[in-house]
Amino acid sequence: MGNNEPPEEPLLASLTDGFGYFTTAAVNRSLGQYQFVRKLGWAASSSVWLALDKSMETRSFVALKLLTSQATAQLALSSSPNHTEYHVFRKIKDTNPNSLGFNHCLTLKRWFTAQSEAGNHICFVTEPLSSSLHTIQQHEYNRFPLPVAKRITKQVLLALDYLHRECGYIHTDIKADNVVASIPQPVDSRIEKFVLTYDPIVYGPPLELKSSSLPVFFSRSEPLPYFKLGGTLEDISVRLIDYGQAISVDEPLREDSCQPVNVRAPEVILKYPWTSAIDIWSVGCLLFQLLTEHHLFGQEGEHTRELHLQNIEECVGRFPSQFLRECEKRGQYFDDKGSLLHTNNDYKPTPISDFLKQLSLLDEDEVMGATNFILRCLTLDPKLRPTAQELLEDDWLL
Repeated sequence: MGNNEPPEEPLLASLTDGFGYFTTAAVNRSLGQYQFVRKLGWAASSSVWLALDKSMETRSFVALKLLTSQATAQLALSSSPNHTEYHVFRKIKDTNPNSLGFNHCLTLKRWFTAQSEAGNHICFVTEPLSSSLHTIQQHEYNRFPLPVAKRITKQVLLALDYLHRECGYIHTDIKADNVVASIPQPVDSRIEKFVLTYDPIVYGPPLELKSSSLPVFFSRSEPLPYFKLGGTLEDISVRLIDYGQAISVDEPLREDSCQPVNVRAPEVILKYPWTSAIDIWSVGCLLFQLLTEHHLFGQEGEHTRELHLQNIEECVGRFPSQFLRECEKRGQYFDDKGSLLHTNNDYKPTPISDFLKQLSLLDEDEVMGATNFILRCLTLDPKLRPTAQELLEDDWLL
């Protein structure tokens, strides 16, 4: 990103730079039947916009996820064409709309390909959503009350049960950014009132570029705020989003660098043949974060795999010898007796219950129940870790 560009996606970076964003997206411009209203966010491979569907008789809003030309080209060249985000969307939509978990997965309305000076862009059309859990924790509630944390956890598990057991996919990217609050009904009138009250923000004047037929605007990312749309914590309903990293349960490849670092399961680090159980590990980490606002594993700043494994052992206990024997990278991190080869001077076993007592809003008699549920999610041997379906039967969630 150039020094004069705002803190948003690198709009001026081309396909050859590894990006290629849809540069002509701007407030009030149209893309087919859709009129851009405001930018909701962006990532390394896409930008997401709130748009008005002009084909509808009544004013109806959608979210448009515009992939970069680089991401679009990668999908076309994918060695696993049935495992792209589009195919995950289709599988979710077509498998079992009557499933309870279906209602907690972001679903695809339609898709199309658009063209810009940067090349081709696949565009996914979905329902508009509001704030992610990460955003809510940053700006509204840094620590969720226990009933709300339970409600969210149950909904995420319903989504994962559907994704794992019925659709046959592992999400691999469970984190607070990818769990987003739905907008309460009536959705369109709530959005309409909000956009009429709050104008979208654009950084500075537009740029006139020889490579672009239209001026390029740098728009600020503005997710729709859950509470300004009439949402309440007690009634929150969430959707699991972003299937860009999802992988089939039958996919033989098992990388050792998937998942966000702070919620990475030990079997991924140790190169054990991992399964959908890695998503369950992430749920345990997510629940701890909802209750405390802190990551359970990993420090701010530098984060090494050695430190990550040390943090796990400090909180959960020693790794089972049978599990370690089946890990390809065991020798890099453990000696023959199953002890960590690399620990720092701060090594200090600390029960998760101690952290919850210090950092959460839980009463004393609520700590052990939450601790035990988190520990079930963090079962070190993935063969013994409960499935989403099994966790949904846990009395703690009732």
